[in-house]
Amino acid sequence: MTELSHDKGQDEGRVVVTPVHAVLVMEDRAQVTRGAEIELEPGIHRLRIEDVTPLLADRSLRCRLVKINGDLDEAAARVLDFRVQRQYLVRGTRPEREQEITAAIEALAEEYQVVRDDALAASRELSLLGRSMEGLSDKAGLGMVVGGLDEGWLAQVKDVMQRRAVSQDEHLATAFSQEERKIRLSRLARERDLAVRPVSEYKAAVELECRIEQAGPFRLEVEYQVPCALWRPSYMAELAGGDKPELRWTSLGTVWQASGEDWSQVELTFSTERPTLGAELPLLEDDYLSSREKSEHEKTVVDVSSRDQVIAKTGDEPSAEQHDTPPGLDDGGETRYYKVAERVDLPGDGRPHQVEFDRWTAEAESQYRCLPEKAPWVFLRSMQKNASDLPLLAGPVSLMRHGGFVGRSSISYVASGERYGLSWGSEDGLVVLRDVVRKREDKGLRKRQHHEFKIKIYLANYASEAMSLDLLERIPVSELEQIEVTLLTKESSEGFSKDDQGLLTWPIELAPGQEKRIRLAFEVVMPTNVNWQG
Repeated sequence: MTELSHDKGQDEGRVVVTPVHAVLVMEDRAQVTRGAEIELEPGIHRLRIEDVTPLLADRSLRCRLVKINGDLDEAAARVLDFRVQRQYLVRGTRPEREQEITAAIEALAEEYQVVRDDALAASRELSLLGRSMEGLSDKAGLGMVVGGLDEGWLAQVKDVMQRRAVSQDEHLATAFSQEERKIRLSRLARERDLAVRPVSEYKAAVELECRIEQAGPFRLEVEYQVPCALWRPSYMAELAGGDKPELRWTSLGTVWQASGEDWSQVELTFSTERPTLGAELPLLEDDYLSSREKSEHEKTVVDVSSRDQVIAKTGDEPSAEQHDTPPGLDDGGETRYYKVAERVDLPGDGRPHQVEFDRWTAEAESQYRCLPEKAPWVFLRSMQKNASDLPLLAGPVSLMRHGGFVGRSSISYVASGERYGLSWGSEDGLVVLRDVVRKREDKGLRKRQHHEFKIKIYLANYASEAMSLDLLERIPVSELEQIEVTLLTKESSEGFSKDDQGLLTWPIELAPGQEKRIRLAFEVVMPTNVNWQG
Protein backbone atom coordinates (compact mmCIF):
# COMPACT_ATOMS: atom_id res chain seq x y z
CA MET A 1 0.00 0.00 0.00
CA THR A 2 1.70 3.20 -1.17
CA GLU A 3 0.61 6.78 -1.26
CA LEU A 4 0.42 8.05 -4.84
CA SER A 5 0.55 11.62 -6.01
CA HIS A 6 -2.35 12.85 -8.08
CA ASP A 7 -1.94 12.69 -11.83
CA LYS A 8 -4.55 14.76 -13.62
CA GLY A 9 -3.98 12.89 -16.86
CA GLN A 10 -4.82 9.56 -15.22
CA ASP A 11 -8.36 8.19 -15.04
CA GLU A 12 -9.67 8.78 -11.53
CA GLY A 13 -12.23 6.00 -11.85
CA ARG A 14 -15.80 5.77 -10.70
CA VAL A 15 -16.70 7.84 -7.66
CA VAL A 16 -18.63 5.84 -5.05
CA VAL A 17 -20.45 7.62 -2.25
CA THR A 18 -19.78 5.62 0.92
CA PRO A 19 -21.16 7.33 4.04
CA VAL A 20 -19.89 6.45 7.50
CA HIS A 21 -22.30 3.95 9.05
CA ALA A 22 -20.36 2.54 12.05
CA VAL A 23 -17.73 3.96 14.43
CA LEU A 24 -15.83 2.17 17.18
CA VAL A 25 -14.37 4.77 19.57
CA MET A 26 -11.40 3.56 21.61
CA GLU A 27 -9.30 5.12 24.34
CA ASP A 28 -7.22 7.33 22.04
CA ARG A 29 -8.52 6.77 18.50
CA ALA A 30 -11.50 5.53 16.49
CA GLN A 31 -12.15 2.89 13.84
CA VAL A 32 -14.44 4.14 11.07
CA THR A 33 -16.44 1.88 8.74
CA ARG A 34 -17.87 3.16 5.46
CA GLY A 35 -20.17 1.14 3.23
CA ALA A 36 -22.23 1.30 0.05
CA GLU A 37 -24.01 -1.01 -2.42
CA ILE A 38 -23.03 -0.71 -6.09
CA GLU A 39 -23.75 -2.48 -9.38
CA LEU A 40 -20.67 -3.75 -11.26
CA GLU A 41 -20.13 -5.53 -14.56
CA PRO A 42 -17.46 -8.22 -15.20
CA GLY A 43 -13.98 -6.84 -15.71
CA ILE A 44 -11.47 -4.64 -13.93
CA HIS A 45 -12.86 -1.51 -12.27
CA ARG A 46 -11.26 1.44 -10.58
CA LEU A 47 -13.31 2.92 -7.73
CA ARG A 48 -12.74 6.15 -5.85
CA ILE A 49 -14.09 7.13 -2.42
CA GLU A 50 -13.88 10.88 -1.80
CA ASP A 51 -14.24 13.14 1.24
CA VAL A 52 -12.14 10.86 3.44
CA THR A 53 -10.20 12.46 6.28
CA PRO A 54 -6.49 12.90 5.44
CA LEU A 55 -5.66 11.94 9.05
CA LEU A 56 -6.46 8.26 8.53
CA ALA A 57 -3.67 5.80 9.28
CA ASP A 58 -2.59 4.14 6.01
CA ARG A 59 -1.60 0.88 7.71
CA SER A 60 -5.08 0.47 9.17
CA LEU A 61 -6.88 0.78 5.81
CA ARG A 62 -8.95 -2.28 4.85
CA CYS A 63 -11.18 -2.68 1.77
CA ARG A 64 -13.68 -5.46 1.11
CA LEU A 65 -15.96 -6.13 -1.87
CA VAL A 66 -18.59 -8.90 -1.58
CA LYS A 67 -21.38 -9.88 -3.94
CA ILE A 68 -24.92 -9.72 -2.60
CA ASN A 69 -26.97 -12.72 -3.79
CA GLY A 70 -28.37 -14.56 -0.79
CA ASP A 71 -25.16 -16.52 -0.18
CA LEU A 72 -22.03 -14.39 -0.07
CA ASP A 73 -19.75 -15.47 -2.91
CA GLU A 74 -16.34 -13.92 -2.20
CA ALA A 75 -14.87 -15.38 -5.42
CA ALA A 76 -17.15 -13.17 -7.52
CA ALA A 77 -15.06 -10.07 -6.68
CA ARG A 78 -11.42 -9.53 -5.76
CA VAL A 79 -9.74 -6.35 -4.59
CA LEU A 80 -6.40 -6.06 -6.41
CA ASP A 81 -4.99 -2.90 -4.83
CA PHE A 82 -6.02 0.05 -2.73
CA ARG A 83 -4.28 3.23 -1.65
CA VAL A 84 -4.81 6.65 -0.07
CA GLN A 85 -4.43 9.70 -2.27
CA ARG A 86 -3.95 13.09 -0.62
CA GLN A 87 -4.15 16.57 -2.12
CA TYR A 88 -3.08 19.89 -0.66
CA LEU A 89 -4.92 22.78 -2.31
CA VAL A 90 -4.31 26.49 -1.78
CA ARG A 91 -6.88 28.99 -3.01
CA GLY A 92 -5.61 32.49 -3.59
CA THR A 93 -7.12 35.82 -2.60
CA ARG A 94 -10.42 37.11 -4.00
CA PRO A 95 -9.85 40.74 -5.10
CA GLU A 96 -13.42 41.23 -6.38
CA ARG A 97 -14.81 40.22 -3.00
CA GLU A 98 -12.30 42.47 -1.24
CA GLN A 99 -13.37 45.46 -3.34
CA GLU A 100 -17.05 44.74 -2.66
CA ILE A 101 -16.51 44.55 1.11
CA THR A 102 -14.29 47.67 1.10
CA ALA A 103 -17.01 49.67 -0.68
CA ALA A 104 -19.57 48.49 1.89
CA ILE A 105 -17.23 49.49 4.75
CA GLU A 106 -16.65 52.97 3.33
CA ALA A 107 -20.40 53.56 2.79
CA LEU A 108 -21.20 52.40 6.32
CA ALA A 109 -18.41 54.50 7.83
CA GLU A 110 -19.68 57.61 6.00
CA GLU A 111 -23.22 56.92 7.24
CA TYR A 112 -21.85 56.49 10.77
CA GLN A 113 -20.07 59.87 10.58
CA VAL A 114 -23.17 61.70 9.30
CA VAL A 115 -25.36 60.22 12.04
CA ARG A 116 -22.66 61.03 14.58
CA ASP A 117 -22.71 64.73 13.61
CA ASP A 118 -26.52 64.79 13.84
CA ALA A 119 -26.31 63.04 17.22
CA LEU A 120 -23.89 65.69 18.53
CA ALA A 121 -26.28 68.46 17.44
CA ALA A 122 -29.21 66.63 19.08
CA SER A 123 -27.15 66.23 22.27
CA ARG A 124 -26.48 69.98 22.38
CA GLU A 125 -30.17 70.67 21.83
CA LEU A 126 -31.06 68.29 24.66
CA SER A 127 -28.62 70.10 26.94
CA LEU A 128 -30.17 73.48 26.06
CA LEU A 129 -33.66 72.15 26.74
CA GLY A 130 -32.48 70.93 30.12
CA ARG A 131 -31.12 74.35 31.07
CA SER A 132 -34.33 76.01 29.77
CA MET A 133 -36.34 73.64 31.91
CA GLU A 134 -34.34 74.59 34.99
CA GLY A 135 -34.72 78.33 34.24
CA LEU A 136 -38.49 78.10 33.72
CA SER A 137 -38.87 76.10 36.90
CA ASP A 138 -36.99 78.74 38.91
CA LYS A 139 -39.06 81.59 37.42
CA ALA A 140 -42.33 79.73 37.95
CA GLY A 141 -41.43 79.10 41.58
CA LEU A 142 -40.49 82.76 42.13
CA GLY A 143 -43.76 83.90 40.51
CA MET A 144 -45.79 81.66 42.83
CA VAL A 145 -44.09 83.21 45.86
CA VAL A 146 -44.67 86.79 44.68
CA GLY A 147 -48.05 86.85 42.95
CA GLY A 148 -49.46 83.33 42.49
CA LEU A 149 -49.27 80.78 39.67
CA ASP A 150 -49.39 82.13 36.09
CA GLU A 151 -51.08 79.86 33.53
CA GLY A 152 -48.67 81.09 30.81
CA TRP A 153 -45.66 79.81 32.78
CA LEU A 154 -47.33 76.43 33.20
CA ALA A 155 -47.95 76.10 29.42
CA GLN A 156 -44.31 76.94 28.65
CA VAL A 157 -43.06 74.33 31.17
CA LYS A 158 -45.29 71.62 29.63
CA ASP A 159 -44.09 72.51 26.11
CA VAL A 160 -40.40 72.29 27.10
CA MET A 161 -40.97 68.99 28.91
CA GLN A 162 -42.60 67.43 25.83
CA ARG A 163 -39.79 68.63 23.53
CA ARG A 164 -37.23 67.26 25.99
CA ALA A 165 -38.92 63.83 26.15
CA VAL A 166 -39.04 63.59 22.33
CA SER A 167 -35.37 64.63 22.11
CA GLN A 168 -34.35 62.00 24.69
CA ASP A 169 -36.14 59.23 22.75
CA GLU A 170 -34.48 60.28 19.49
CA HIS A 171 -31.08 60.45 21.20
CA LEU A 172 -31.48 56.93 22.62
CA ALA A 173 -32.60 55.49 19.25
CA THR A 174 -29.59 57.12 17.56
CA ALA A 175 -27.22 55.60 20.12
CA PHE A 176 -28.66 52.11 19.48
CA SER A 177 -28.37 52.49 15.71
CA GLN A 178 -24.76 53.67 16.02
CA GLU A 179 -23.93 50.61 18.14
CA GLU A 180 -25.39 48.35 15.45
CA ARG A 181 -23.28 50.12 12.79
CA LYS A 182 -20.15 49.48 14.89
CA ILE A 183 -20.95 45.77 15.03
CA ARG A 184 -21.55 45.64 11.27
CA LEU A 185 -18.26 47.45 10.61
CA SER A 186 -16.40 44.94 12.80
CA ARG A 187 -17.97 42.00 10.97
CA LEU A 188 -17.18 43.45 7.56
CA ALA A 189 -13.56 44.02 8.61
CA ARG A 190 -13.21 40.37 9.66
CA GLU A 191 -14.85 39.23 6.42
CA ARG A 192 -12.39 41.34 4.40
CA ASP A 193 -9.47 39.77 6.29
CA LEU A 194 -10.75 36.33 5.35
CA ALA A 195 -11.21 37.39 1.71
CA VAL A 196 -7.59 38.50 1.33
CA ARG A 197 -6.15 35.52 3.23
CA PRO A 198 -5.10 32.44 1.19
CA VAL A 199 -7.19 29.38 2.06
CA SER A 200 -5.52 25.98 2.29
CA GLU A 201 -7.45 22.74 1.98
CA TYR A 202 -6.20 19.23 2.67
CA LYS A 203 -8.20 16.46 1.01
CA ALA A 204 -7.91 12.72 0.80
CA ALA A 205 -9.53 9.92 -1.16
CA VAL A 206 -9.32 6.12 -1.21
CA GLU A 207 -8.73 4.48 -4.60
CA LEU A 208 -9.06 0.77 -5.20
CA GLU A 209 -8.86 -1.57 -8.18
CA CYS A 210 -10.98 -4.68 -8.30
CA ARG A 211 -11.70 -7.57 -10.64
CA ILE A 212 -15.30 -8.66 -11.07
CA GLU A 213 -16.08 -12.19 -12.30
CA GLN A 214 -19.87 -12.06 -12.15
CA ALA A 215 -22.10 -9.07 -12.66
CA GLY A 216 -24.51 -8.00 -9.96
CA PRO A 217 -24.89 -5.93 -6.80
CA PHE A 218 -21.88 -5.75 -4.49
CA ARG A 219 -21.28 -4.49 -0.99
CA LEU A 220 -18.21 -2.24 -0.67
CA GLU A 221 -16.83 -1.68 2.84
CA VAL A 222 -13.84 0.44 3.85
CA GLU A 223 -12.36 0.47 7.36
CA TYR A 224 -9.62 2.67 8.77
CA GLN A 225 -8.46 4.18 12.04
CA VAL A 226 -8.23 7.89 12.76
CA PRO A 227 -6.58 9.84 15.61
CA CYS A 228 -8.03 12.87 17.41
CA ALA A 229 -10.95 10.85 18.75
CA LEU A 230 -11.47 9.52 22.27
CA TRP A 231 -14.13 8.85 24.86
CA ARG A 232 -14.42 8.74 28.64
CA PRO A 233 -17.29 7.39 30.76
CA SER A 234 -19.44 9.56 32.98
CA TYR A 235 -22.57 8.80 34.94
CA MET A 236 -25.75 10.35 36.32
CA ALA A 237 -27.32 8.96 39.50
CA GLU A 238 -30.70 9.97 40.97
CA LEU A 239 -31.78 8.86 44.44
CA ALA A 240 -35.58 8.68 44.63
CA GLY A 241 -38.21 7.21 46.95
CA GLY A 242 -38.89 7.48 50.67
CA ASP A 243 -39.05 4.37 52.87
CA LYS A 244 -37.79 2.18 50.00
CA PRO A 245 -35.27 4.31 48.11
CA GLU A 246 -34.14 3.37 44.64
CA LEU A 247 -31.24 4.46 42.48
CA ARG A 248 -31.84 5.48 38.87
CA TRP A 249 -28.56 5.14 37.03
CA THR A 250 -27.61 6.45 33.59
CA SER A 251 -24.30 5.61 31.91
CA LEU A 252 -22.99 8.18 29.46
CA GLY A 253 -20.05 8.28 27.11
CA THR A 254 -18.46 11.67 26.48
CA VAL A 255 -16.90 11.77 23.00
CA TRP A 256 -14.41 14.24 21.60
CA GLN A 257 -13.53 13.97 17.92
CA ALA A 258 -11.70 16.32 15.56
CA SER A 259 -10.86 13.76 12.87
CA GLY A 260 -11.89 15.99 9.96
CA GLU A 261 -15.13 14.06 9.36
CA ASP A 262 -18.69 14.55 10.56
CA TRP A 263 -20.24 11.27 11.67
CA SER A 264 -23.97 11.49 10.94
CA GLN A 265 -26.45 8.80 12.01
CA VAL A 266 -23.77 6.21 12.79
CA GLU A 267 -23.83 3.03 14.85
CA LEU A 268 -21.62 3.97 17.79
CA THR A 269 -19.73 1.54 19.99
CA PHE A 270 -17.42 2.42 22.88
CA SER A 271 -14.41 0.22 23.53
CA THR A 272 -11.58 0.07 26.06
CA GLU A 273 -9.14 -1.32 23.50
CA ARG A 274 -5.63 0.15 23.49
CA PRO A 275 -3.97 -0.54 20.11
CA THR A 276 -0.85 1.45 21.09
CA LEU A 277 -0.30 -0.47 24.34
CA GLY A 278 2.84 -2.51 23.86
CA ALA A 279 4.46 -5.15 26.03
CA GLU A 280 8.16 -5.05 26.85
CA LEU A 281 10.28 -7.31 29.00
CA PRO A 282 11.58 -5.58 32.12
CA LEU A 283 15.26 -4.83 32.47
CA LEU A 284 16.86 -7.07 35.08
CA GLU A 285 19.08 -5.44 37.67
CA ASP A 286 21.05 -6.75 40.59
CA ASP A 287 19.46 -6.27 44.00
CA TYR A 288 22.09 -5.92 46.71
CA LEU A 289 21.25 -6.73 50.34
CA SER A 290 23.35 -5.56 53.27
CA SER A 291 23.17 -5.75 57.07
CA ARG A 292 24.60 -3.84 60.00
CA GLU A 293 24.56 -3.98 63.77
CA LYS A 294 22.07 -1.92 65.72
CA SER A 295 23.35 1.11 67.54
CA GLU A 296 23.11 1.40 71.31
CA HIS A 297 20.20 3.83 70.97
CA GLU A 298 18.32 1.47 68.65
CA LYS A 299 18.82 -1.39 71.13
CA THR A 300 17.21 0.51 73.99
CA VAL A 301 14.52 2.67 72.28
CA VAL A 302 11.63 1.54 70.09
CA ASP A 303 10.27 4.18 67.71
CA VAL A 304 6.54 3.84 67.10
CA SER A 305 4.35 6.01 64.87
CA SER A 306 0.63 6.16 64.24
CA ARG A 307 -0.70 5.67 60.73
CA ASP A 308 -4.05 5.51 58.99
CA GLN A 309 -4.46 2.16 57.30
CA VAL A 310 -7.30 1.58 54.85
CA ILE A 311 -8.77 -1.88 55.42
CA ALA A 312 -9.81 -3.32 52.05
CA LYS A 313 -13.27 -4.90 51.97
CA THR A 314 -15.35 -6.35 49.18
CA GLY A 315 -18.74 -4.89 48.51
CA ASP A 316 -19.80 -3.47 51.88
CA GLU A 317 -17.82 -0.23 51.86
CA PRO A 318 -17.38 2.40 49.12
CA SER A 319 -13.91 2.72 47.69
CA ALA A 320 -11.80 5.70 48.65
CA GLU A 321 -11.86 8.53 46.13
CA GLN A 322 -8.55 8.96 44.32
CA HIS A 323 -9.28 11.47 41.56
CA ASP A 324 -12.28 12.84 39.72
CA THR A 325 -11.49 11.94 36.10
CA PRO A 326 -9.11 9.08 35.29
CA PRO A 327 -6.44 9.73 32.64
CA GLY A 328 -7.30 6.43 30.99
CA LEU A 329 -9.98 3.76 31.01
CA ASP A 330 -10.00 1.33 33.93
CA ASP A 331 -11.61 -1.82 32.47
CA GLY A 332 -10.48 -4.34 35.09
CA GLY A 333 -7.88 -5.83 32.76
CA GLU A 334 -10.36 -7.05 30.13
CA THR A 335 -11.46 -5.30 26.96
CA ARG A 336 -15.05 -4.07 27.21
CA TYR A 337 -17.54 -3.00 24.53
CA TYR A 338 -20.54 -0.70 25.08
CA LYS A 339 -22.92 -0.36 22.15
CA VAL A 340 -25.26 2.61 21.81
CA ALA A 341 -28.82 1.52 21.04
CA GLU A 342 -29.74 4.35 18.66
CA ARG A 343 -27.86 6.01 15.83
CA VAL A 344 -26.20 9.29 16.79
CA ASP A 345 -24.62 12.38 15.21
CA LEU A 346 -21.06 13.30 16.19
CA PRO A 347 -19.74 16.43 14.46
CA GLY A 348 -15.98 16.77 14.12
CA ASP A 349 -15.76 20.04 16.06
CA GLY A 350 -13.59 18.76 18.92
CA ARG A 351 -16.25 19.56 21.51
CA PRO A 352 -17.57 17.10 24.10
CA HIS A 353 -20.76 15.25 23.16
CA GLN A 354 -22.53 12.99 25.65
CA VAL A 355 -24.21 9.79 24.44
CA GLU A 356 -26.27 7.49 26.65
CA PHE A 357 -25.46 3.79 26.36
CA ASP A 358 -27.01 2.19 29.46
CA ARG A 359 -29.81 2.84 31.97
CA TRP A 360 -31.10 0.81 34.93
CA THR A 361 -32.83 1.06 38.31
CA ALA A 362 -31.84 -0.77 41.51
CA GLU A 363 -32.91 -0.85 45.15
CA ALA A 364 -30.69 1.24 47.43
CA GLU A 365 -29.90 1.24 51.13
CA SER A 366 -29.46 4.82 52.36
CA GLN A 367 -28.32 6.00 55.76
CA TYR A 368 -26.83 9.08 57.39
CA ARG A 369 -23.30 8.63 58.71
CA CYS A 370 -21.06 10.90 60.73
CA LEU A 371 -17.27 10.57 61.09
CA PRO A 372 -16.37 13.61 63.23
CA GLU A 373 -12.67 12.76 63.17
CA LYS A 374 -12.62 13.24 59.39
CA ALA A 375 -15.25 15.97 58.91
CA PRO A 376 -17.72 17.77 61.23
CA TRP A 377 -20.77 16.96 59.10
CA VAL A 378 -23.38 14.25 58.65
CA PHE A 379 -23.36 12.68 55.20
CA LEU A 380 -25.99 10.68 53.37
CA ARG A 381 -24.58 7.44 51.97
CA SER A 382 -26.27 4.89 49.73
CA MET A 383 -25.28 1.30 49.00
CA GLN A 384 -26.58 -0.38 45.86
CA LYS A 385 -25.80 -3.15 43.42
CA ASN A 386 -24.68 -2.71 39.83
CA ALA A 387 -27.82 -4.07 38.15
CA SER A 388 -26.35 -3.88 34.66
CA ASP A 389 -24.88 -6.81 32.73
CA LEU A 390 -21.87 -4.60 32.02
CA PRO A 391 -19.27 -3.36 34.50
CA LEU A 392 -19.02 0.30 35.46
CA LEU A 393 -15.74 1.93 34.52
CA ALA A 394 -14.04 4.49 36.73
CA GLY A 395 -15.40 7.97 36.14
CA PRO A 396 -17.25 11.02 37.54
CA VAL A 397 -20.86 10.82 38.72
CA SER A 398 -23.41 13.66 38.70
CA LEU A 399 -25.75 13.33 41.70
CA MET A 400 -29.46 14.22 41.56
CA ARG A 401 -31.95 14.38 44.45
CA HIS A 402 -35.47 15.80 44.66
CA GLY A 403 -35.33 16.65 40.97
CA GLY A 404 -32.23 18.85 41.27
CA PHE A 405 -28.47 18.66 41.03
CA VAL A 406 -26.77 18.22 44.42
CA GLY A 407 -23.10 17.64 43.55
CA ARG A 408 -20.51 15.43 41.93
CA SER A 409 -18.77 12.28 43.04
CA SER A 410 -16.77 9.49 41.39
CA ILE A 411 -16.57 5.71 41.33
CA SER A 412 -13.85 3.17 40.71
CA TYR A 413 -14.27 0.04 38.62
CA VAL A 414 -17.44 -1.84 39.65
CA ALA A 415 -18.12 -5.33 38.29
CA SER A 416 -21.59 -6.48 37.25
CA GLY A 417 -23.63 -7.40 40.34
CA GLU A 418 -21.10 -5.84 42.75
CA ARG A 419 -22.19 -3.55 45.59
CA TYR A 420 -20.76 -0.06 45.74
CA GLY A 421 -21.40 3.14 47.66
CA LEU A 422 -22.13 6.76 46.84
CA SER A 423 -21.96 9.84 49.05
CA TRP A 424 -24.76 12.37 48.51
CA GLY A 425 -23.38 15.31 50.48
CA SER A 426 -24.00 16.67 53.96
CA GLU A 427 -27.26 17.38 55.80
CA ASP A 428 -27.41 21.09 56.62
CA GLY A 429 -29.88 20.68 59.51
CA LEU A 430 -27.48 18.57 61.62
CA VAL A 431 -24.68 20.17 63.65
CA VAL A 432 -21.59 18.23 64.83
CA LEU A 433 -18.86 19.45 67.20
CA ARG A 434 -15.88 17.36 68.40
CA ASP A 435 -13.47 18.06 71.23
CA VAL A 436 -10.40 15.97 72.14
CA VAL A 437 -8.47 16.13 75.43
CA ARG A 438 -5.19 14.19 75.66
CA LYS A 439 -3.25 13.66 78.89
CA ARG A 440 0.11 11.91 79.41
CA GLU A 441 1.27 10.54 82.77
CA ASP A 442 3.99 8.17 84.00
CA LYS A 443 2.69 5.59 86.53
CA GLY A 444 3.95 2.52 88.39
CA LEU A 445 7.36 1.43 89.57
CA ARG A 446 8.64 1.14 86.01
CA LYS A 447 7.15 4.52 85.13
CA ARG A 448 5.11 3.20 82.21
CA GLN A 449 3.64 5.83 79.90
CA HIS A 450 -0.12 6.29 80.18
CA HIS A 451 -1.74 8.31 77.33
CA GLU A 452 -5.37 9.04 78.10
CA PHE A 453 -7.76 10.33 75.42
CA LYS A 454 -11.19 11.78 76.15
CA ILE A 455 -13.38 12.67 73.19
CA LYS A 456 -16.65 14.60 73.46
CA ILE A 457 -19.03 14.86 70.52
CA TYR A 458 -22.01 17.23 70.39
CA LEU A 459 -24.92 16.51 68.02
CA ALA A 460 -27.93 18.74 67.38
CA ASN A 461 -30.87 18.40 64.98
CA TYR A 462 -32.18 21.73 63.67
CA ALA A 463 -34.14 20.12 60.84
CA SER A 464 -37.94 19.98 60.77
CA GLU A 465 -38.08 16.16 60.94
CA ALA A 466 -36.55 13.39 63.02
CA MET A 467 -33.18 12.08 61.84
CA SER A 468 -31.51 8.67 62.27
CA LEU A 469 -27.74 8.39 61.82
CA ASP A 470 -24.71 6.28 62.66
CA LEU A 471 -21.90 7.98 64.58
CA LEU A 472 -18.47 6.41 63.95
CA GLU A 473 -15.34 6.86 66.06
CA ARG A 474 -12.24 4.75 66.38
CA ILE A 475 -9.51 3.82 68.80
CA PRO A 476 -5.96 2.76 67.88
CA VAL A 477 -5.14 -0.90 67.20
CA SER A 478 -1.70 -1.95 68.48
CA GLU A 479 0.59 -4.18 66.42
CA LEU A 480 3.19 -4.53 69.23
CA GLU A 481 2.94 -6.52 72.44
CA GLN A 482 4.58 -3.70 74.45
CA ILE A 483 1.72 -1.31 73.63
CA GLU A 484 -1.70 -1.85 75.18
CA VAL A 485 -4.88 -0.03 74.15
CA THR A 486 -7.78 -0.12 76.60
CA LEU A 487 -11.29 1.19 76.03
CA LEU A 488 -12.61 2.92 79.16
CA THR A 489 -16.22 1.73 79.00
CA LYS A 490 -17.31 3.44 82.22
CA GLU A 491 -16.33 6.84 80.87
CA SER A 492 -17.74 6.16 77.38
CA SER A 493 -21.34 6.42 76.23
CA GLU A 494 -23.28 3.18 76.03
CA GLY A 495 -25.00 1.60 73.05
CA PHE A 496 -22.04 1.23 70.68
CA SER A 497 -20.79 -1.73 68.67
CA LYS A 498 -17.08 -2.38 68.10
CA ASP A 499 -15.29 -4.34 65.35
CA ASP A 500 -11.81 -5.87 65.18
CA GLN A 501 -10.35 -2.76 63.55
CA GLY A 502 -11.17 -0.47 66.48
CA LEU A 503 -14.19 1.14 64.84
CA LEU A 504 -17.03 2.07 67.22
CA THR A 505 -20.55 2.80 65.96
CA TRP A 506 -23.39 4.48 67.87
CA PRO A 507 -26.91 4.47 66.35
CA ILE A 508 -28.36 7.93 67.05
CA GLU A 509 -32.01 9.05 66.94
CA LEU A 510 -32.59 12.82 67.00
CA ALA A 511 -36.01 14.45 67.16
CA PRO A 512 -36.45 17.99 65.79
CA GLY A 513 -34.59 20.39 68.09
CA GLN A 514 -33.00 17.58 70.13
CA GLU A 515 -29.37 17.56 71.25
CA LYS A 516 -27.11 14.65 72.27
CA ARG A 517 -23.60 14.29 73.67
CA ILE A 518 -21.45 11.23 73.08
CA ARG A 519 -18.33 10.45 75.11
CA LEU A 520 -15.44 8.18 74.21
CA ALA A 521 -12.44 7.47 76.45
CA PHE A 522 -9.50 5.10 75.92
CA GLU A 523 -5.99 4.67 77.26
CA VAL A 524 -2.72 3.72 75.57
CA VAL A 525 -0.05 2.22 77.86
CA MET A 526 3.54 1.59 76.77
CA PRO A 527 7.02 1.19 78.31
CA THR A 528 9.32 4.16 78.79
CA ASN A 529 11.69 2.92 76.07
CA VAL A 530 8.96 3.35 73.43
CA ASN A 531 9.00 6.67 71.61
CA TRP A 532 5.48 7.27 70.27
CA GLN A 533 5.22 9.84 67.49
CA GLY A 534 1.49 10.24 67.25
